Parts: sequence; structure tokens; C-alpha cells
Amino acid sequence: MQAAIVINRHAGCLRREPRLVSRLRSQASGRAQLYLTESAAELSGVAKEIARSDVRCVGIVGGDGTASSTLTSLWHEYAARPLPRIAFLRGGTMNTVASSIGISECPTSELLSRMLASVRAPETSRVHTRPAMIVGDQLGFLFGTGVWYGYLAETYSSGQPTRLHNVAVLGRVLASAAVGGSTYQRVLQRDVVSIRFEGGQWEQRPYLAIAASTVAHAGFGFAPFHRALGVSDRFQLLAIKSGPRALIRDFAPLRLGQGPRDSTAHATLTSWAELRAPQGCTFGYSVDGEIAPATQALRLALGPVLEILAL
Repeated sequence: MQAAIVINRHAGCLRREPRLVSRLRSQASGRAQLYLTESAAELSGVAKEIARSDVRCVGIVGGDGTASSTLTSLWHEYAARPLPRIAFLRGGTMNTVASSIGISECPTSELLSRMLASVRAPETSRVHTRPAMIVGDQLGFLFGTGVWYGYLAETYSSGQPTRLHNVAVLGRVLASAAVGGSTYQRVLQRDVVSIRFEGGQWEQRPYLAIAASTVAHAGFGFAPFHRALGVSDRFQLLAIKSGPRALIRDFAPLRLGQGPRDSTAHATLTSWAELRAPQGCTFGYSVDGEIAPATQALRLALGPVLEILAL
């Protein structure tokens, strides 16, 4: 078959609509191979099978983390070959990347219908062309450390992630910040890191967050990476050097896609970056909503340019 659909068994849409898999399977019958996965090993096996076949388009049902994991597995299997076209079919707790790229906020079944129509008539399809980033050995579009990582770690440690849960955690963090409470202190991680990038470097110091992206939005309506959309050979890199209060003063322009002030953050466009903590220190980071620890140093680089269906 010319199309494949990879579904995360734990995607938020399946918790909300348990019969959705059956509906999607019926919808795709005879037109796309459907794969239901729930582990990295299963996803790796699915990627191997897709890479051996003549698949021209891969649809992904799940959020940002599912998309990143699926793209990473495909990238490892395709090696130097171009990846097939990608269709973000949403369905996750966080769909920030899909929203930023311009994927319609339609039900997954409707997005699948549009994908299958595109596979039938590829010459009439519209695509968004966006590069991914390589973070360690993972592909993704959004990277963050410090308070970005701290907020995500807090959401994962305090219950089943849902949109409502994530908003509630944000509310608790802001309430705790008003009194300097323990939740605020857990989230407020200022990692001491030095940063090298193409053509320069930034000083080693405690940063409120270091973030990078090839898409404009970071979630909750904020668009700090407005310069990323104008290029395809670099990603935007930010290092928040101010305190939380100064960053909060930039919230309005960040929602308007204007970026933080120079006094709030360093900013540049680059094709690679290296973050390094002092000897013996580590720091946490996030790629498309998935969190991980870094052992002293971490390298970011521009990844493959992807053709993403405009659904």
C-alpha cells in the first residue's frame, strides 16, 4: 500500500473515544496499512516494515511526542533516503507542532480522510516544507531546558497528562510563584550552561531556559520563534537570561509573535548548537514534550527537511 497510519495506543483521542481505532481501521481499509503501537520496540519494528515497503505517506495519530518518536524511528530506518510525506493527524494531549505548522483543528477521522484523498491524487496535494532538528539522536521541532523542562516534569509527575490537567498545573505554578512556594521552586530550574553555536557563543551562566525550534509556536498561544519560519537551513535558538518577572513582561509580544526583548534573551539563527554544563553537572531537557536528562553536554543540529501534508 502507498500509505501507512501509525497510532499511539495511549493517545489522548483514544482515551476520549475508545472506538476510534475501529473507525479509523474501517476508514483506511484497502487504502492504508494501520499500525497500533505502545512501545519503542513496536514502533521500531513498524518503522522497519514501512522503510522496506513502497509507502509514500505516513499518517501519525497522537501528539507532539508521538510524532517525534515516529519520525525518529523512521529516520533511523531510512538512513540517507528521504522520508515519505508525513501527515499529522492530531489526537494527542499536546498538538503544538501540528498547530504551528497549520494543520486544521479537525477530528482525526476528518484529517485521515484528507490524507487518503491526498494519497489518491498527490499532484493536487499541498505540503508544508519544514526541517526538523536533531537533538542527541532524536528528531523533533521544539526543544527546551530549564523552566520549560521543569513545567513538563511537573505535569508528568502529578497525574495523567490531559489538556485540562496541563492548564491546571500551569495555574498551580503561577499561584505558587506568587508566594514563592515549593511547586514554583521545583519548576524554576536555572541550569548553568555554556552555549556554542554557528559563528559564536554565549557565556556560561544560569539560564531560566534555553529553547530552540524550527516552528513558530511553543504552546499556550506563545510564538517566540518567529524568525524560524523565514529559513529552512537553520533553527532559532533562544537563551532566557532574565528572571521570571522580566520574562512575564514580554508575554504580550510573545503572543503576538514578536519574540522577547534583547535584555530578556539572547537569540540567533544557527544550524547547530552545543550546550555544556560544568564538569560533573547534568541538566534536563525536552523534545516535543518528551523529557530526558543530558549528561553534561548536548548537541543540536539541523535535521532532514520534511514534506508535511497541509491538511
